Amino acid sequence: MQKPEVIFILGGPGAGKGTTCLDIVKKTGYVHLSAGDLLREERMKPGSEFGELIEGHIKNGTIVPVAITCSLLDRAMQTSECKHKRFLIDGFPRNQDNLEGWTK
Repeated sequence: MQKPEVIFILGGPGAGKGTTCLDIVKKTGYVHLSAGDLLREERMKPGSEFGELIEGHIKNGTIVPVAITCSLLDRAMQTSECKHKRFLIDGFPRNQDNLEGWTK
């Protein structure tokens, strides 16, 4: 399987990450993945193994464990219909621990 090409889009709330991603997607054909959207979707999924844990972190304003976020991102990339396996990921990594978890 082809190793995916990943570009991280970083910035604080309201910095325009989503808008920037939309512009890049239109010009390049990359697939946009939002870590926050994936976490919220998983939280709402009936029977999710991570749903309650994600809910607790969102309510407490804490960062979801990197293994969970990486698992959701990996699943989204694996199930993507993108033939070129090129992804823009926004909202991740949020700290050094996230980056180290991603590189493992």
